[in-house]
Amino acid sequence: MQTDLDETKWEIDYQDEDHEREIIEKAYSTTELKEKWGRFVEDVTQNPYFHPKHQRIVKLKDSTYPKGSRRYRNDPIRVVYYPEGKTKKVYPLDVGTATDIRYKKRSSK
Repeated sequence: MQTDLDETKWEIDYQDEDHEREIIEKAYSTTELKEKWGRFVEDVTQNPYFHPKHQRIVKLKDSTYPKGSRRYRNDPIRVVYYPEGKTKKVYPLDVGTATDIRYKKRSSK
């Protein structure tokens, strides 16, 4: 039996098989990241725009990623993803640790 809550659930999707393989390899590259990847999937499939813990999900501004991308943080993992509202799909764009992920534009000064 499906409830209204189930109908609002989002799902993780990928651009293609190569992209999926790349993201999963990064997410499973260390034990810490592997443990946190499951939490990321659980959190963003409930609501990719908001998380009750302050600043776990943040909309990126002046980013090298597509407009509307978000950053999920749950130390040590960082995931940059794009939520597609019409299809209710979340597309992970990059995954790694804080030192691996560069999502802010650097000024040329």
